[in-house]
Amino acid sequence: MKSDTYHHGNLKNELIEKGLEYIDRYGVESLSMRKLADSVGVSSAAPYAHFKNKEAFLDSVQNYVTDKFYVALKDAVDNCNDKIKVILELGIRYVKFFYENPLYYHFLFTRKNIKLNEYQPFVFFESIVTDVMNNHVGKNLDKETLRLKTIALWAQVHGLAQLISIEGVVDTDNLEKEIEKILISTVA
Repeated sequence: MKSDTYHHGNLKNELIEKGLEYIDRYGVESLSMRKLADSVGVSSAAPYAHFKNKEAFLDSVQNYVTDKFYVALKDAVDNCNDKIKVILELGIRYVKFFYENPLYYHFLFTRKNIKLNEYQPFVFFESIVTDVMNNHVGKNLDKETLRLKTIALWAQVHGLAQLISIEGVVDTDNLEKEIEKILISTVA
């Protein structure tokens, strides 16, 4: 690629998206800032305007994906008027987000550096489950039971996201309805 190309647009996000593709194809070990620059068609120095080094790049990718994931979950809650059904909508959005962005799923959950209890999407998910269980279902569960229910719900949608986005084992012609049927069938 020509290394003196002038880049228009959002180079940082383009580097992140191309980096995700590169990592998925060749692995994180083979990624270099020079290869990343080449993939976008910019000079080998251009990525350093946004990332100090490869590790800073990987941290930025994780933050970028986490932010997008959090916004998707928050949108599901903000757009749901039924306080009982909000957990179902949250689960559907979780699975659909990673179905639509399988590289995000693979990147996030293969790095092995996410501490779930500190992970913004999980903390948000937990707050919604707690609110619904205590204020709308009328169960007033103790803290430990709420923690276990939250982990079980997260594990369910997390596993389903992997099955759909990575393994491709669920019929995706009517994805949202299929996800809803699966999620409802496990609590019925």
